[in-house]
Amino acid sequence: MISVLFVCLGNICRSPLAEALFMNHVDKQGLNHLFTADSAGTASYHLGELPDKRTRAMALKVSNLNLTHKARQFKASDFLNFDYIVAMDKSNYQNIMKLRPENAKAQVVLMRHFDSMIQNEDAIPDPYYGTDDDFKEVHYMLDDCTQNFIKKILAKSNTTN
Repeated sequence: MISVLFVCLGNICRSPLAEALFMNHVDKQGLNHLFTADSAGTASYHLGELPDKRTRAMALKVSNLNLTHKARQFKASDFLNFDYIVAMDKSNYQNIMKLRPENAKAQVVLMRHFDSMIQNEDAIPDPYYGTDDDFKEVHYMLDDCTQNFIKKILAKSNTTN
């Protein structure tokens, strides 16, 4: 199986939503036998908490997804347990790379690099201090990026079933 870890700062807005959207697309395409996913945060602010209520509300409203993930912190061993680690922005990317062990197997990428609408952007903006519209915008960005990320992985591995 191809394992993917989505990472943001607190693991309550972007990364749990990316995980849920990714697995939703995997499920819709009948690819559950190929993929597994999780999410984590580089900071320990919200350990054990459910995703932000605005993230959960938007996920339910827009994609009919019920987010039940409990926040956890990214750890160096994640490099050995996942094939891909997907950072939501450059700051989290840098924090991830600081923990990279020499024998790391995971490839670290930026989520926004899979956006079909905008090229050369590095960040999925953090909606935490924003409005409902910010959460909605992030939802649509992550929906697009996760679909394109699946396509890239499948093309790279020449796997469809």
